Amino acid sequence: MATGSQNVPRASRAPLRVGMISRKRLERLARQDAATAAPPVQYDGDTEPSTPTVQAIQAHANGYSRREEQRFHARVSAELTEYRMLIRSLDDDIAAYETKTDELAPPDREAIAEGRGPTFEELRRLERRISRGRRRVDELRAVIQARFTAARLRANRYYDHSDEKIAIYWGAYRRSGTHDRPVDRAPVLRRSDWLTSKEQTKLLELWQGGTDAQT
Repeated sequence: MATGSQNVPRASRAPLRVGMISRKRLERLARQDAATAAPPVQYDGDTEPSTPTVQAIQAHANGYSRREEQRFHARVSAELTEYRMLIRSLDDDIAAYETKTDELAPPDREAIAEGRGPTFEELRRLERRISRGRRRVDELRAVIQARFTAARLRANRYYDHSDEKIAIYWGAYRRSGTHDRPVDRAPVLRRSDWLTSKEQTKLLELWQGGTDAQT
C-alpha cells in the first residue's frame, strides 16, 4: 500500500490569450470563408451557425479535452486500484468487527470493558486497521478529486481560449459583408460532457463506483 503525500498537478487559472499572429490568421480565414464558403445555417435555437473554420476550432478543442480526460485516467490508475482494494478490505474488516462484537459472551464483554484478554486485543487490531484504512481512503479520494479538478480546469481553459478565437474570427466574418443575410450570433462551442455535468460526472462515477466506506 502506498503511503505519504501524493503530488497533485496544478492547473493555472490565468486565461490563454490569442496572439497577434493567430489573430491575423483568424481574420484571414474569416475573409476566405466569407468569400468561398456557403452561408452558415441560421441559428434556430438548436443549431449553431458553422463554417469550416468554426468546425476546425471545435474539433481541436474537443481533441484537447479528450486528451485531458485520458491523461486523468492514466494518472490516477494506481490510486484507483488501491482505492478499490481498500474499500473491499474495509468492508471485510468492518463486517468482522461487527460480527465479533455482536457475538461476544458476557465474560468477553467484561474483559473488553477492563481492557484485557485476547478478544480485546483482536478487536483493537481491527479498530486500528479500520482507522488506517479510512485515513488512506480519504487521502486517495482527495488526490483523485484534485487531479480531476485540475484536468477540468485545463480543458475548460482551452475551451475559453477557443471561444476567444471564435469571437475574433466571427467578428471578421461578419465585417466581410459578402452574404445578404449574415448570422448575427456567433457560434457557441459545445463542451465535452465530462466538463458540463456537475453532480453525475462520468469520471467521478468511475472511481467512486457507487460505494463508500462508512465512518
